[in-house]
Amino acid sequence: MRALLYRLALASLAVLLPPLLQAQSQDLVFRDRFDASDRPATRGEAARFLTQATFGPSDPQIDSLAAGSYAGWLAQQRALPPSLVLPYMRAQSGTTDPLQAIPFHVYRQAWFVRVLGAPDQLRQRVAFALSEILVVSERGNGLDNDGLALGAYYDILLRNALGNYRQLLEEVTLSPAMGRYLSMYRNRKPDPANNIQSDENYAREVMQLFSIGLVKLNRDGSPVLAGGQAVPTYDGDVVRGFARVFTGWACHCGAGQPCPADPFPVEPFTCSTEHEMVPYEAYHDRNEKRLLDGAVLPAGRDARPELEQALDLLFNHPNVAPFIARQLIQRLVSSNPSPAYIARVAAVFDNNGQGVRGDLGATVQAILLDDEARRGPRSLPSTFGKVREPLLRLTALWRAFDVEWENDELFPDDREIHESHNQSPLLSPSVFNFFSPTYSPGGALVQNALVAPEMQIVTANFAIRLANDVSNRVFWGYRGGPMDEFDDRVRLVLLDRWVQLLQPVAGGNEAPPGAVDRLIDRCADLLLGGELTPALRQRIRSRVLALPPDEPLRRVQNAIYLIATSPEFAVQR
Repeated sequence: MRALLYRLALASLAVLLPPLLQAQSQDLVFRDRFDASDRPATRGEAARFLTQATFGPSDPQIDSLAAGSYAGWLAQQRALPPSLVLPYMRAQSGTTDPLQAIPFHVYRQAWFVRVLGAPDQLRQRVAFALSEILVVSERGNGLDNDGLALGAYYDILLRNALGNYRQLLEEVTLSPAMGRYLSMYRNRKPDPANNIQSDENYAREVMQLFSIGLVKLNRDGSPVLAGGQAVPTYDGDVVRGFARVFTGWACHCGAGQPCPADPFPVEPFTCSTEHEMVPYEAYHDRNEKRLLDGAVLPAGRDARPELEQALDLLFNHPNVAPFIARQLIQRLVSSNPSPAYIARVAAVFDNNGQGVRGDLGATVQAILLDDEARRGPRSLPSTFGKVREPLLRLTALWRAFDVEWENDELFPDDREIHESHNQSPLLSPSVFNFFSPTYSPGGALVQNALVAPEMQIVTANFAIRLANDVSNRVFWGYRGGPMDEFDDRVRLVLLDRWVQLLQPVAGGNEAPPGAVDRLIDRCADLLLGGELTPALRQRIRSRVLALPPDEPLRRVQNAIYLIATSPEFAVQR
């Protein structure tokens, strides 16, 4: 897959980069059999694991992983409490009032602070992956500039990222943010006399996108066939049945407020965006409902037990394990996992070894420790890998080079980061995320039945903006540089220790012998997992050596820039 994706990346970056030779496969250092109790054999191998499991490797994290083991690192991460965004947002806004509005940009500020600096990196990374599956967006219904509701929603993902998918599904369903976004909020039972039908929006998306998908799946993610055709998981009648299940729910009123008996005609109070929605039985459909695969919910049921039974039905459907497993693998490891990889992860989702279904912590561990994740670049060189999401390119660069900032207040540049990166947390254009998990840009990928979801947001303009953004952050946004003097809110990379590598030897004009190669190797470990093609190495080396030895900062900046704008960095291996 790498060569194919490289060609696509090169096509979009051709206006920015000199021609690169086609990448040659390079073997990493692997043992005969991967063992989770082992330590990474190289720093690059450690960095490659951390690229999949975090928002980007840093030297301290590589050292920590190298001193222990993969399994030990995962156990430590799973034990860490969640670094939530909403408490941070309230502290930044100077309020303890749970109902006081908070602008959306404060959520985005909190998100960057957490993903760049929080210790629970695995949880943060999985929560971001889940935010692209269980999508809510500031661009959606009733959520414009509502940082409070969106921060509360993201904390649901953080709390449950390594918990149980059934609990996550229920908390998402009853979230006020999701209720507004997919219009389950104040959804009424059918009333033909007044031309009222139950809203089908959430009923459709909770099946299509959040749990079972459109067609029945085998354990390995392949479609179940009947007469050569895929078998649908549900039809319009099932959607209408679930729509009637999801009736009668509205926001919980704030503490100390007089709660109206009937908020459905008009909502005369301030909603609590942290408390789950609550049922109002007068608006809940109590008739019999036919749902998935002939299941019937009897008449006369209250809203909550019926909702829980319906979610149990979805959660226990055999599709959920391969459907969610495939998408989590795509977000963390590889766009085109083999059927066997999906089946192995789905088996852990079905049973974590202790009889528990839906254990996300165990599922994520299975994804990251699978033989395909660890050995894929060698065992499946033509299909393994994924295009890095734009935000993950930025966080990887910042974390690799010790990002710091003096003032947590969000720099205006970052407020509009979705314009430079075509992506921003909880700001997708629709419930279908920034890109579809089945998207293929065509050409050789389609011919080889491969997908590259992230390429759906890559355009020529985006490629130019992204390269310019990298240039600004490397050549201007470093400690002691122009942006450091301009504003204390700017996030800065720290290049001093890298510059020291190339400082001319005392009494001379040249860097220490081998210093340029050591610089390139260390940058390659952090940004490329140690995989640096000879063509790119030679290009970087030639450029660095063409610069005066007494300008080590420029040499370092050019090396970083050439790696961070290369197709090799654009493709996560």
